[in-house]
This record gives sequence, C-alpha cells and structure tokens, in this order.
Amino acid sequence: MIEAGNWGNKGYSISMCFILIGVLWPFLAKSQSTPIDSSVLTVQQIVISGNKITKPQVILNELAFSQGDSVTISEIENVVTRSRHNLLNTSLFNFVTIRYTFQSDESVFFHITVDERWYWWVFPIFEVADRNLSAFLNSGDWSRVNYGVYMKRDNFRGRNEKILARIRLGFTTQILLGYQSPEYKNKGGWGASFDFRMYDQLPYETVDNQQEFKELQTEMAQVTYFGSVYYTFRSGLYNRHKLELSYNSYQVSDSIIDLNPNYLTPDDNSLKFLRLTYEYEWDKRDSKVYPLNGTRVKLSTTKDGFGLWDGGLNNLNVSGAIDKHISITNRLFGSSIVSGKYNTSNSLPYILNEGIGYKGFINGYELYVIDGTKQVMAKNQLVFALLEPRVKNIGFMPLSQFAKVNYAFYLKTYYDFGYVWQDNPPISNTFVNDWQYGYGLGLDFVTFYDMVWSFNYSVNKHNEHGFFVHFNLAI
Repeated sequence: MIEAGNWGNKGYSISMCFILIGVLWPFLAKSQSTPIDSSVLTVQQIVISGNKITKPQVILNELAFSQGDSVTISEIENVVTRSRHNLLNTSLFNFVTIRYTFQSDESVFFHITVDERWYWWVFPIFEVADRNLSAFLNSGDWSRVNYGVYMKRDNFRGRNEKILARIRLGFTTQILLGYQSPEYKNKGGWGASFDFRMYDQLPYETVDNQQEFKELQTEMAQVTYFGSVYYTFRSGLYNRHKLELSYNSYQVSDSIIDLNPNYLTPDDNSLKFLRLTYEYEWDKRDSKVYPLNGTRVKLSTTKDGFGLWDGGLNNLNVSGAIDKHISITNRLFGSSIVSGKYNTSNSLPYILNEGIGYKGFINGYELYVIDGTKQVMAKNQLVFALLEPRVKNIGFMPLSQFAKVNYAFYLKTYYDFGYVWQDNPPISNTFVNDWQYGYGLGLDFVTFYDMVWSFNYSVNKHNEHGFFVHFNLAI
C-alpha cells in the first residue's frame, strides 16, 4: 500500500516533470524530432556495404539522389523506393536495403546494403528449340532439343560488364561470343557479338497457321552468321538509347528453296544484308522481371538492306510498345501492354516475315504463328497477390548467393487480342487479316534470379482451350 505522504511527494515531482517537459518541448522537438515534410535536407553522405565485387560507381549510378543533392522530407520515401527498384533491375543483387537517418544540421545520411548475386555461370544446356514450351510439348518431337554448355560472367571486373560464350548442339548448332559494357548517367557504353548457327531441320513455311518443319539427312538445311556492334547512351536515369549495326548472312539448302521459293529473296538460296537499328526506351517500372507498378515506353526503327549483297531487300521497320502497370488495392494490380509493328515492304522473305507468335504471342495461341508485315497486339491482365513476396533462409547452403530465396505467387486473369496484316496470304492461314483474341486464368510463381513460371488455362477465339506452361529464366 502507498502511503498518502509519499504519494503527495511523488505527485509533486511528476507534476514538475510535466511542466518542465512542456516548457522545453519546442526546443527538444527542434533538435530531436523528424523534420516536417516541407523541410529541405542535404544528402550529406552515402555509405555502401555488401558490395564485395561491385564497384561503388555502379551502385551510385542507379540512385535517384546523389551526395550534395537537396531533398524534401516528403520526397525521401519515393527516391528510396525508386532507387531500390533501379538497383534490383540491374540483376546484380538478390536483395537491396536502403536506410536513412536525419542529422541535426538539416542533412540526411543514407546507408545502402546490397546482397550480391552469383556472377559466374558455367552449366550444361538442355532446352527445347521451339518457340515456347507448350509448342514443344504439343509436337512431342525430341529432335527439337538443344544441348551444350553455356558460360557467362556477369558484373565482370565489378563494373556491370558482361562476357558470354555459348556452344549448342542438337536441333541448333551454335557458337556465340559476346561482350557488353554498360552505360552510365550521361555516358555511353558499347558491345559486340558474333553468332554462328547451323540447322539440319527448320521451319520453312506456315500452313494452317502452324510452322511446317523439314529435316535434311545429308546436308545442312541452313547456315547463318550474325555479327554486330552497338553503342548505348543513357541520357537520364530512365532514358536509354541504342544504335546497332549488324551483318546478317543466311545460306539455305536448295531443298528448302524448292519447298518455299520465297524463303529468302525469290528463288535465291543465300541472303546477306546490313541492318541498322535505333532503339529508345523509357523505363520506370518497379521490376523488369514481374512489374506491378510503373510505365515503360519502347520505340525502335530498323533499316534492312543498303544495296550491298542484299538481293533487292529493302525494308524499314518501325515498332513500339507501351506498358502500364497500376496498383488497384494493396494486393490487386492491373496491367496493359500495347505493341505494334509496321514494315514498309509488303513482301518480306519468309525468314523475316514474323508477326504474332514469335517474340510475342496471344494467350491461347501458343501452338500457332500468324505471319505478316504489320501487326498490333494488346495484353491485359488483372493480378492478385496470392502469396506476397517472402524470403526463405536455406541453412545448409554453403554459398551465400543462394542461401536466401525470395518467392511469391500471383493469381491472374487475362484477355489478349491482336491483328496481323498480310497481302495475299496463303489461303490456309486463316488467322491473318482477322482479329484474334484469347483469355483465361493463370498462376505465376516468381522467385530469385529472375525466374518466372506461368501456369495458364486459356481459351481462344475458336473455342480451343488448354493448359499452357511458360518459363522465363533471365540468365
């Protein structure tokens, strides 16, 4: 029990404490509390840790702030989030943490911690050579399998350079060598590659909206050489320009030309030409692997044929795409990707006449291709975060680069549509010059090292439906 006399003394002491706090609070608040939103702070220092290989300049290059910059309190969270996304989008780090502390002299101190990835890749290749996994499973043709060895060094010299070599055998015989130097803010980068390929079978024409394959037993069906050099320039944090000059050579068996005289330029079994490409990209998405917020705009112009060895090939290609990803609620997201392509030539060689189903496809049409010189396509989806991103520690893993795994599951519904134009198409290719659409439900599994597994059940315009699997591994 507390005695009355003691309580009186304690109550007086507590009252005096409250009075002193009330008198001193304005001064304490000024020196200890977080500044108000309109306060302008100076970035005093940026400390980086965890980068055992990566040079600090590579990390500083991706930040939305620099030492000496002025930022307001209201901007801090935005620049931190944006900088973290930029660093993860380099594919150099598994995890990135950015912390900041306010200083008494109206400045802010940033501490960036990165968890570097594994940068050396030397592993065997075993992959399908079809346009996608679903097309391979549908054909059941195990001769369309590639095997070999793949060697790549990411973040070479700690400067985000890349060197790679690939040797493939099987469906495709390939020797690939490449080097890439990154661009920095207002500075250029460059790269070069050489790619040699041989095929003993290949798709030589499209019939009933599907590729027809021909295998030759005594000779190569096609031999190709590609060589390119390019220059990239980063005019801002999110703006990139690329200028590329490439040499392209196709040598095809007469047996293929007999089956399709327009496989290359008419009745010719070889085609060599120069290609000049300019690309512009503005990318402000939160993730390049599985974006949920942000926008990207990509434009490209390509000129094929300059009057040198090109057999009359003369074409200008203009293409573009815009992505828009928005957050509807905390776990619900919407996205739309609209793309288009226009070729000035109305009679491209079959090898170059790629429409929908090659680099981009409509869900529900994985087994088909739609050839044409002009196209437009829109892919729309609604995504629900079934299991939001989590991190799992693997205790028995000796390599720290693989000791933590991030993963997430997303449930989605989608609706895609597109149109491909082609003058005088083969009568059996009924999907061209007509609107096509597909829709369905899917489950996406997203995990570390930019891996995305998609399990979709799709229905197309022709009431064909099925289960399709897509896999993306960005290595």
